[in-house]
Amino acid sequence: MRTAAVLGLALLLVVVAGSAALGWLWATLLRPSEVGEVELVVPAGLSGRDVLELLHERGLLPSPLAGRLYLRVAADGRSPRWGHYRIAARSRPVEVIEQLLAGRVELVTVTVLEGSDAVAVARQMIASGIGDEGAWRAATGRVEWISDLAPEATSLEGFLYPDTYQFAVGTDTEAAARHLVDTFRSVWERERAPVAEPWGTPFETIVLASLVEAETALPAERARVAGVYLNRLRRGMLLQCDPTVVFSLKRRGEWDGQLLRDDLEVDDPYNTYRYSGLPPGPINSPGGASIRAALAPEPHDLLFFVASPDGGHTFSRTLAEHNRAVARWRSSRR
Repeated sequence: MRTAAVLGLALLLVVVAGSAALGWLWATLLRPSEVGEVELVVPAGLSGRDVLELLHERGLLPSPLAGRLYLRVAADGRSPRWGHYRIAARSRPVEVIEQLLAGRVELVTVTVLEGSDAVAVARQMIASGIGDEGAWRAATGRVEWISDLAPEATSLEGFLYPDTYQFAVGTDTEAAARHLVDTFRSVWERERAPVAEPWGTPFETIVLASLVEAETALPAERARVAGVYLNRLRRGMLLQCDPTVVFSLKRRGEWDGQLLRDDLEVDDPYNTYRYSGLPPGPINSPGGASIRAALAPEPHDLLFFVASPDGGHTFSRTLAEHNRAVARWRSSRR
């Protein structure tokens, strides 16, 4: 009887101790912290143990031991992920640990507008906290990312796809740029698939798409504008695309926001008033609709277009028709 009593008492103590330990563990992990909102940076390569110590130092985890026990029992093979986190005020330690295990880092949303050139894309990214001017200058030179598609490209101008993106705060510049290029490639493959016989190379198509993007925002006009430029190319005519002059002036640091007649004479290879054929490269990042238009230009015999007083553009077959349309447009501006 005495032995049985001792064993029973021992078992009771074990149960009580285990219950107390379990109670301590869950009370430690479930009790909200007393700290307010915390910005937490978990460096890459930090061990799980060190991450828990960091949480303890920031007042987010009362006991690193409790955190280690939780990881051992409930992490299911997961490890805390590095990154920039925003921890809500009075978060429970278990919620913080789970946030790090899931990698729910703080995100920044960046919208790259259609028609943005590479400089504008870089500025949008930098303003959102991703990279600096030097890093973006280097990233936009990584032409090897598109060399299989466009071996003629001398930069990523035209291949940084315009869209709305979410990046983790602290994302590396090169990783962000590569994501824009990868998005471009996905869009290109989607738009290219239904076109049986493209009129030109992928690079030429993207150059044309950038001109279309710069010339019109009207969906109904994109393929027609592309058709005008393709007709002029085939006839050996100068493209005379005003946005290429603007791009030339920007390259030279001479753009002041107003295009003058004298600017059409600027000696720059991108100036399609002076140099025949397509410009040496894209002048902006075209969206999917402009890429689609450039892949399949509208078949017609139009050679000219000018802004219309009623909005959009007036298209003409002959120079005489075009001159009359220009006169109407100028008259409407008086």
